[in-house]
Amino acid sequence: MSGITGIFRRDGRDLDPSDIKKMNAKIVHRGPDGSKVWCEGPVAFGHQMLHTTPESLHEELPFEDEESGLVVTADARIDNREDLAPKLGIEDNEYVSDSYFILKSYEKWGEKCPEELLGDFAFTIWDKNKETLFCARDHMGVKPFYYYLSNEIFLFGSEIKSILSFENHLNLQLNEMKVAYHLIPIITDRKLTFYNNILRLPASNFLKITFKCHFLDKYWELNPELEIVFDSDEDYYKKFRELFEESIKCRLRSIHPIGFELSGGIDSSSVVVMSKKILSKDNVNIQTFSLIFNEIKDSDESYFIKKIVDEGGIEPFYLAGDSISPFDEIDDILFYQDEPLDTPNMALIWKLYKTMNKKGIRVIIGGHDGDCLLYKGENYLFELFLRFRWLKLFQEIKSSSKGRIVSFFNIFLFQVLFKLVPSFHKLWLSYRGIRQEKDFVNINKDLVHDLDLKKHYQKMEFGPKQAANTSKKMHYYYITLATHQYIFEMMDKFASANSIEPRHPMMDKRLVEFCYAVPTYIKYDNGWDRLLVRHGLADLLPNEIQWRKGKRNFFHVFEKNLLLFERKYLDNLIYENKLIRKYVDCEELPQIYMRYIDNIKGADSIDIWKCAILGIWLERTNL
Repeated sequence: MSGITGIFRRDGRDLDPSDIKKMNAKIVHRGPDGSKVWCEGPVAFGHQMLHTTPESLHEELPFEDEESGLVVTADARIDNREDLAPKLGIEDNEYVSDSYFILKSYEKWGEKCPEELLGDFAFTIWDKNKETLFCARDHMGVKPFYYYLSNEIFLFGSEIKSILSFENHLNLQLNEMKVAYHLIPIITDRKLTFYNNILRLPASNFLKITFKCHFLDKYWELNPELEIVFDSDEDYYKKFRELFEESIKCRLRSIHPIGFELSGGIDSSSVVVMSKKILSKDNVNIQTFSLIFNEIKDSDESYFIKKIVDEGGIEPFYLAGDSISPFDEIDDILFYQDEPLDTPNMALIWKLYKTMNKKGIRVIIGGHDGDCLLYKGENYLFELFLRFRWLKLFQEIKSSSKGRIVSFFNIFLFQVLFKLVPSFHKLWLSYRGIRQEKDFVNINKDLVHDLDLKKHYQKMEFGPKQAANTSKKMHYYYITLATHQYIFEMMDKFASANSIEPRHPMMDKRLVEFCYAVPTYIKYDNGWDRLLVRHGLADLLPNEIQWRKGKRNFFHVFEKNLLLFERKYLDNLIYENKLIRKYVDCEELPQIYMRYIDNIKGADSIDIWKCAILGIWLERTNL
């Protein structure tokens, strides 16, 4: 974990070193272990160092290789060093940094180098001989990368605030399309930020820039036709376990204490028990960090967390979240995030990372996003119906409903009939008074018309999800969602503010490809989802974790505490705040608010949250 910055004067003018120092100073929190800049002619790089791996202790960035004429700055952890070393003709030892592996990979493979790298990375290389700047971001978007590009200048950084130090060059304005995407929401865009001229480099993309031109392209995407066929079911589970263990093992490379997020669900629990197995030879307890709720029991997972802790070998830490407002420490949160967030429980996550920092944690490993990786059975029943496998369909619904007639009918209604005849679903929602996201209830109707948002929603959200009409296509849809990238960015900024590097074994490229490619029945059968991990880690997981079907979430805490602690602010937002009136439906918003107050549940609370966080951010920004 570290921070990177950079400038490329495409007009050829020499840079003043103070410019890159100014950018670097904006993200000093990302690197308490050292700060360095490199500047030559029209190009400058900056770096803030956070030591987490043994190799990082000997790493200096930016780094210039005089022999090749390449200069690199990187926020990176490369996991396939052992495989790369012989190909690149270099040694794999602690004196050879991950960034040197990146530089040598570019020297050998050019713009194809990201295809050869495994791990989490965001890097930029200046090729003096070709006068070309090359930038790349890892496959899943774990490491953030933002940039501004014009004919005169290119700016990049790990955080938007670095780029904002060049405000006079940027002609900054609020990106109203991004505001609209936030409110609707549209969650499939990977590039936009709330600043009209500042963009994200999407996951698995590279950007090549010269004085005259630029080129953005994808170097990897999950192959939708990918299939894996083994001789037996047991072979799939063994292979999953092998890949899962490797995905964790390569993320345990650290010189500082490692923390583990433990929520009580099967995903984080699987990461913890496998990590404990790997580290057992060191005879040390691993440290887990959990949110618990002593009063709001609908969100409390203490019982299941305790099942993992009681197995031994764990030193647990708990943070009680019952009395934490969703807007607690909001000024600090928005400073580090730079943008409004879609995550309503951000204050809980922020507090948990602060707890980790106090315990000396430098690396945190969690189970995001097992929901998408391990597949929960979406569209499987509908697929069985369309393929006339009705006996299997009956058996699956029976297993899921546990023999209850009403549940059996509801499952068939929601997962088969409404998908077969969507208009029935719309009539049912209308009858129940339930709205859909595409009804655009909280957004200004003039904005809907001016930005042609219904067309955007159809193309970017409704159309792709509707086209995912088989179990495999739906799994692909969830694995490739842009929300992973946004969540990684949010977690990265919370972590970096506390000198921590987050690592995500569930999003290892090798594991993602395998879990997607195996047959559906290996992932979901007889009403049970996540079968790869349930069977693959059967000897490690406590029975009550291995075979639990659901999981409590923090939404009950959010719904209760937003109103409990922030009623005064919400009243002002709904009835007085003028900043958001251009973007929200001023007639509909008070009605949404009253429904939220009366029911304290459902989509209305999320609508209020989205408007509120936008309003707070607008009050605190200079746009």
